[in-house]
Amino acid sequence: MSDGTWLRDRAAIVGFGHTKYGKRGEHAERGYLSIVVEAVTKACEDAGISPKDIDGWSSYSNDATDAGQLASAFGNERVRFTSMGWGGGGGAMGGAYMYAAMAVATGQAEIVAVTRGVIQTPMGRFGGTGRAAPKYPGLQTPGQSFALAARRHMHLYGTTVEHFAEVAINARRNAVNNPDARFRDPIKFEDHQASRMIADPLRMLDFCMESDGGACVLVTTAERAKDMRQPPVLISAAAMGAPWRWGAGMFGGNNMEEEDFASAGQRTIGDDLYRYAGLGPSDVDVAMIYDHFTPMVLMGLEDFQFVKKGESGPFVADGNIRREGSLPVNTHGGNLSEVYLHGMTHVFEGVRQLRGTSSNQVDGAEVALVVAGSSPTPSGALLLRRS
Repeated sequence: MSDGTWLRDRAAIVGFGHTKYGKRGEHAERGYLSIVVEAVTKACEDAGISPKDIDGWSSYSNDATDAGQLASAFGNERVRFTSMGWGGGGGAMGGAYMYAAMAVATGQAEIVAVTRGVIQTPMGRFGGTGRAAPKYPGLQTPGQSFALAARRHMHLYGTTVEHFAEVAINARRNAVNNPDARFRDPIKFEDHQASRMIADPLRMLDFCMESDGGACVLVTTAERAKDMRQPPVLISAAAMGAPWRWGAGMFGGNNMEEEDFASAGQRTIGDDLYRYAGLGPSDVDVAMIYDHFTPMVLMGLEDFQFVKKGESGPFVADGNIRREGSLPVNTHGGNLSEVYLHGMTHVFEGVRQLRGTSSNQVDGAEVALVVAGSSPTPSGALLLRRS
């Protein structure tokens, strides 16, 4: 076939693992290799295989741990495939899984480990100023850039800070039941409003946390997955890209048209993803939408067609993204309350929901959407399905 439908259900996730989730800088003394090795080891234990069985490695966001280091650490007899997703932050996460799925589906590798290690030292903070500044004059941090899109959405569609707060409150409500989550105390709207303003209209509780940790997910063929320890979770589709003129996204996208600027830049990804999987928004039982900033969950709901443009605010206000709602979102607590590891834990939770092992299990969950970060081109997404 000439498009992404050929990949449908040919690859599966069979294991995942992670280190302790730490605050910014907590794993600095250990280093990247150590935390990723721990995560890979735990993923292999989950899948019931030896790390020596891995013959492919995939990562993104210019991860500091490369395939050569990992293969040597585990004594792999052979490396057959490596890849690195282009782009920064969590946007390229979907691409890393697409590469892994394509590699096993085409016989380039048998088992591919998708890895990500995050250590935020004082000069390596994702949200700090010790990094290349956005291209808008006077803006120094990602929060400032995303605040502009949030304000534009408010202007165009009447979105309010109450809508942003509901995303944060929902994330914390879910994290309460998650033993791995870093922040487990429930919050109310008053707590959201009392948190300090950082980049108007975004307050501290609209921002994801700064965290350290290692993460790994194992991908193999749907056929081989049947022999693994855990019930396999099929990758029904993977898509990546961006709409026309998105380019540098929020960090330099002042050439974008108005509708795209007040979005997560994932509209075209959603179109491709559903077509590749042969599914639609109504088939999705649970959604893990990248929540580095609360407004991007609202815009993600629109880009992936759960609501019409501009209607995400009332949708969340009506309780639809809560566990008991029509579309449970970020049932692990997300980047806002569980941990910020560039979206890897969103994949974990999608797998847990389809295995039936989530701490906030959605009854009868069959299909999970996992959305990568709104970012400069490319971003991406996955549709996972219970085998």
